[in-house]
Amino acid sequence: MRKTLVAALATLSAVALTACTGTTPASTESGSTGGSTEKVKLGIALPASNETFWTGWIKGAQAEADKLGAELVITDAKNDAQTMNDQVNTMIVGGIKGLAVASVHTASNKSAAQAATDANIPMITSNRTLDMPYGGIDGANPRVHTGFNDVQIGTMQGELLIKACEGKDPCRVALQVGTLGSSPQVDREKGLMDKIAGTPSIKIAMREANDFDPVKAADVTQTMLQKDKNVQFFLTQEDPSALAVATVLKEQGLEGKIGVIGIGGSTAGVEAVAAGTMFGTVKVSSMEDGATSVRTLFALVQGKGSELTVDTSGERPTVVVPAMVVTKDNAAANPGDW
Repeated sequence: MRKTLVAALATLSAVALTACTGTTPASTESGSTGGSTEKVKLGIALPASNETFWTGWIKGAQAEADKLGAELVITDAKNDAQTMNDQVNTMIVGGIKGLAVASVHTASNKSAAQAATDANIPMITSNRTLDMPYGGIDGANPRVHTGFNDVQIGTMQGELLIKACEGKDPCRVALQVGTLGSSPQVDREKGLMDKIAGTPSIKIAMREANDFDPVKAADVTQTMLQKDKNVQFFLTQEDPSALAVATVLKEQGLEGKIGVIGIGGSTAGVEAVAAGTMFGTVKVSSMEDGATSVRTLFALVQGKGSELTVDTSGERPTVVVPAMVVTKDNAAANPGDW
């Protein structure tokens, strides 16, 4: 069983590992270099570029940079906050004109904002937030955030769970969360828990962290099932982990008996929803997320922040990337892009 599972998980991760290891190592400059005009160099600090989502994100970011005539310097912190801080400082010394940070940890990476301020360059957060005040278009760093509203995404997952649990009382759920302390883990869980609070039939029977790692998610799933197989649903905070859960359930003869709900709307995730392997997911576009980050940062560097559409109704000024619920009913019309 273990050999079959590992092989299946390798297939889930192969595209991400191949694409990122070869083209975006931990401090790689990318973009064309033709012509005599010096390109605007933008720094992008990512937490773990070998994850499937970030592969699509980088692709979207690079396409937007090529369109704008910008050069990207992309780093991979390998989910280590101090490594990210060191990489940020190295990029600044290397002459970047703007910085986007997708933090490993909401608190431990706050120094990136001060480093950018000391270098007199604009800094934004992308996809993942920092636990600090945001200054706005013309204010202090970080200026704005770009990405999804993760609390809203968690709320949408909660809506899916409530629908899935109709007629089940109690509806017992095994919850797997991502990297503890990261903003997607914190905010998505908050949105989920706030949404299901008014549905007393739903019980979170178990909660474990999988670090947004599908291999670890498979191990965590096996451990959870050893503790208690009397659950109706597994929830994860991203689709690759949801697919890993589904693989374990199939190996143990539990496919169709225990449902799976993810977040992400990856190509494989949406296909699994269409096939009935997963109950549903919340679709987000990794490529649009990456493109929005570069587009926003470039505008700030060029002094054109006033041209951006910024939502100021939430906790921080945000250039929003939309999300949507995907079930079997609409999966065919909404394929994933990562």
